[in-house]
Amino acid sequence: MLFLTKNVSSVAANHVLTSDLLALEEILLLNASFSYVESITILDANYKTLLKALKTKQGSRIVYEISQQKPMVLDQPLVVDEVAGSERKELAFWVLPHKDLMIWHQIGDGSAVGYVGVEYSLDLLKETTASLLVITFLAVGFTSILVMVLLWLWMRVPMRFLQEITAFATVSEIRSGRQLPVYQKTHEIYELSRALNQFSIMIRSHERNLLDRMAQNQAILENLADGIVVTESNGEIRSCNFALTKIFGYEAIELVGKNISILMPEPIAGQHDGHMANYGRTGSSKIIGVGREVEAKRKDGTVFPADLAISKCRDRDDTIFIGVLRDISERRKLDRLKSEFVSTVSHELRTPLTSIHGSLKLVVAGVTGELNPEAKKMVGLAQKNSERLILLINDLLDMEKLVAGKMEMKISRVDIVSVLNQSVADNTAYADKYEVTLRLQSLPDAAHVSGDPARIAQVLANLFSNAAKFSGQSKVVDVRAIFNSDSTIIEVEDHGDGIAEDFKDKIFSAFAQASSGNTRQQGGTGLGLKISKVLVEAMGGEIGFRTQQGVGTVFWFSLKNA
Repeated sequence: MLFLTKNVSSVAANHVLTSDLLALEEILLLNASFSYVESITILDANYKTLLKALKTKQGSRIVYEISQQKPMVLDQPLVVDEVAGSERKELAFWVLPHKDLMIWHQIGDGSAVGYVGVEYSLDLLKETTASLLVITFLAVGFTSILVMVLLWLWMRVPMRFLQEITAFATVSEIRSGRQLPVYQKTHEIYELSRALNQFSIMIRSHERNLLDRMAQNQAILENLADGIVVTESNGEIRSCNFALTKIFGYEAIELVGKNISILMPEPIAGQHDGHMANYGRTGSSKIIGVGREVEAKRKDGTVFPADLAISKCRDRDDTIFIGVLRDISERRKLDRLKSEFVSTVSHELRTPLTSIHGSLKLVVAGVTGELNPEAKKMVGLAQKNSERLILLINDLLDMEKLVAGKMEMKISRVDIVSVLNQSVADNTAYADKYEVTLRLQSLPDAAHVSGDPARIAQVLANLFSNAAKFSGQSKVVDVRAIFNSDSTIIEVEDHGDGIAEDFKDKIFSAFAQASSGNTRQQGGTGLGLKISKVLVEAMGGEIGFRTQQGVGTVFWFSLKNA
């Protein structure tokens, strides 16, 4: 309104000076036609009304009248360029007062030649603004509805495909091998559906391969001669194969869900839960990953010997145990028959062999007269072989006693230094046959161990014999004792060729020989180290060796201090 007032003032300035009322009338009528304008008044410098354009209603039409009034009488100077009747802060349309407002502006740049007043209606402004707001809200609402409808029409088909893709992504749909229809109008959905189809084919193929392998593995497990049982961490049986049910006489349904102790005799069965609880607390077990012989119990209550190997693995967040069991009843029976046969044959052979060996020794000594050199050589060879057979029979009898647990042990407090000195003296003659010297080293002043002195001497004799035969070019075997706080270690070291890598695992096996030809030439049964191992362990000790190719071998055994 101020701009309109200033505009009228500028245009009307010359006409006021010339008192051209017709020109002023045209100006007023033209500007009074603007919305919100109620009237426009022009005063001269003395505040006398020259012209006034007033908006009036005649019927349904709005007309403008020009009138001349008496001079205005003012108590104070006219305030120009300000809104009369209200403060500026009330001009916001939502707080406009419900009355007409008047704004004045002087005519002329210097001294005033007149004044222009524009009266405007806020009620009309409010009505117009409200109408515009209603139209705006309607337009926005209609546009929003139109956009939503268009979006729905545009997205309906893609959303239906997305819904199918979501349903397809479930396990049951993928496993069914069903293929999605490919929607090609939207690139992203097309690529997604095509990728899911390929994924479905791949999953189905992998699933079939997995099922085939599972069936194959199950067939292998069911046809194994060894029994296999899988247990939970609490000892509950999860599954077992057919061989296990056959060995124990149960049906699989009778075992699944039961505690594994059902297959154990007393007192092992009663101790099992305690062992499992201890393993759960400490994580330490003496049977995991180690094969051992155990006793098992069939459904009818009979107890039988078995080989058992236990391993563990993770199944999600739980630990499961896999046991592989083999019934060794027949093997035990054959071993017993073999031992009885060996024992019988050995006893039957030892008496005549001892007699033959004694007779040959007398003949070689010349009791029956001097023999010619050729005959003496042949008789001497027979004597050596008879002596070798006697040693073999004695070793076989010792092995039979050890296996049967009939070897008598007289455990006592033993002066190991005295036993070492005596054993070296007793075996010096044997070492001389191989031109080998038994050399004592690093002996403590005194050391006492827990053991059987006769069996300790037997172990030392076996180790001295073995070292003498394989001492190599050095012709020296070193013997020493190392005293520790809880045990004493005895070492016998040769300086020969060492033990081959592929023979280390067999060194303590019965009849084991690193070089058959050389052993036969030197004279050996292959039982000495096996017997020594059993004797040392029976006395509560340990035995082992360390070797280096081309340098030599050290055999050692330890006994607890007494």
